[in-house]
Amino acid sequence: MRLPKLLAVVALSVSLFSCDNCEDVNLGKLEFTNALISFLPAQPAPGKSYYITSESGKQQMNYAVPNTNAQVIIPAGKTNYTGKFDPNSCKEYYTAEEKVYTGQTQGESLISIKATYRKDADAERYNTIPDKNAVGDVIEFAMGYNNIFPEPVPYGTGTINSFSAQRYFLFEEATTTTIDKITYMQEFLPTITLNGVSHENVYHLYIKEPHIEANEPRSDKYPLDFVEGIYIKEGIGLIHAYTYRGKQIDVTIE
Repeated sequence: MRLPKLLAVVALSVSLFSCDNCEDVNLGKLEFTNALISFLPAQPAPGKSYYITSESGKQQMNYAVPNTNAQVIIPAGKTNYTGKFDPNSCKEYYTAEEKVYTGQTQGESLISIKATYRKDADAERYNTIPDKNAVGDVIEFAMGYNNIFPEPVPYGTGTINSFSAQRYFLFEEATTTTIDKITYMQEFLPTITLNGVSHENVYHLYIKEPHIEANEPRSDKYPLDFVEGIYIKEGIGLIHAYTYRGKQIDVTIE
C-alpha cells in the first residue's frame, strides 16, 4: 500500500530537480539573407552628401551607423518541467542582429528617420518558427514628425509645447505585386514624379486608415500631424515622405 505514495514522492523529487537544473535553450542564430540590403541608405560618392528638404528648409544629413550590429533575443517558446503554469520554465530562443541607420541633420529638424534592418521576427513576444532558415529580412522605417505648438496644448494631466508623432513602415519584399498588410499597403510604381523629379522602380508604403493614436494629444485648434506614407528606392532607401496634413519631405544625394 505504500508503493504509490513512494512513487509520487520520487516523481515530485525528479520534477523539482529538473526545474532547479533548468537552463534556457539557444536554438541558433537567424542569419541575414541580405535580400533587401540594397534598399538601405548607401554611402554617398566622394563630394556628395544626403540632404533632407521639408518645411524646415534644406538641411545636410548623414546616416549614423554603429560599428557593430545590435544583438537581439527572439523568444520562441518555453519548456515546462513542473506544470502548465510554472513561472520558472526554461525559455527557448533564437539570436539575431539588427543593423540601424539613424538620420542626423545639421541643425534642428521636424523630421526624424531611422531605418532598421532586422529579421522578420518579434523580440517582444514568442515566435513560431518551424524553420529558422525560412525567416526573411525586413527593413523597418521609423518616421517621426515633431509637432511644435504655438501655445501649450492639453495632454494628460498637464500641457505640452511639442509632440513627436511616430509611425512605422515595414518593407518585407521587393515585389511588383501589391501587398495588403491590414494596417498599411505596399505598391510598386514603375515611374513616378515627386516634387518635379522623375523616379523609376519606386516602392510606396502608406497607412490605410491614418488616425491619431490613443496616446497622442488631441487639439481642435492645433491638430496633430504625422507621416502617412513613404517612398523608397533601391540604392538610396527613403527618397520621399508625406504627412497626413500634406507636408512634403524629400531626401536626396547631391
